[in-house]
Amino acid sequence: MPISARKLVYDTVRKANSFNTGAGQGFSVLDIVSVINEAYEILVENNIQAAETDKKYRDNIRKLEIKGQKLKVKKVGDAYFAQYPENLYKRLNQIAVVSCKDCKTKKRIIPRIVQSDDLHEARRNPYRKANFGWEQLIADEGAGGLYIYIDDEVCFNVDEVYIDYYRKINYIEAPSLVECNEYQYLSYNDELITKDVNFDLDDTYIARLVSDVAVFLLKTDVKDPEATKLYIQKLQTTAQIK
Repeated sequence: MPISARKLVYDTVRKANSFNTGAGQGFSVLDIVSVINEAYEILVENNIQAAETDKKYRDNIRKLEIKGQKLKVKKVGDAYFAQYPENLYKRLNQIAVVSCKDCKTKKRIIPRIVQSDDLHEARRNPYRKANFGWEQLIADEGAGGLYIYIDDEVCFNVDEVYIDYYRKINYIEAPSLVECNEYQYLSYNDELITKDVNFDLDDTYIARLVSDVAVFLLKTDVKDPEATKLYIQKLQTTAQIK
């Protein structure tokens, strides 16, 4: 069941006030919403980093994972450019469907991502460059997508590219709490918000953690990122997120 934006706002204000009477009353709804979204960003980033080594953290954010997303592919010079979706936060893996120009045979090949400073050497190396028979492709990440390199002598095309990835979060909004302004407000980027947007993850523990971190951000002028990181790690440890 979705966790409402209103509940997150109420929980954050309640916790702030419980530590220090009146602490949450000096903030507008937009302020509270903003700090909740910031807390949500921090926790998701932390969980994505931890998910690489611990499955329980991946389970926390599984609803943000998109599987088998087909990308738009176009030829750009001696490469194929596969454009990332706008809501991409982090790419997990990739696969390309390629076809032989002569025999029309198709294969699924995993493009190997190389560092930019290693790209030219990889393209010159016959054991690393694109090869249909060896099922080998090299790629490099650029602004907004993947560049998959095919040299002139290579006799196959890149037809399709698919990725698994974590999408960006949907920020919560709570205009229904702004009675004095006809239940709407302008966001910090001047977008008129007229409808509530509920929490992305239907996980009570994560929602509770988000409100805890939001209270921390409300009550602290955070100038030390290391202190913030240690606080969040402590919260995760004591909360026993599963």
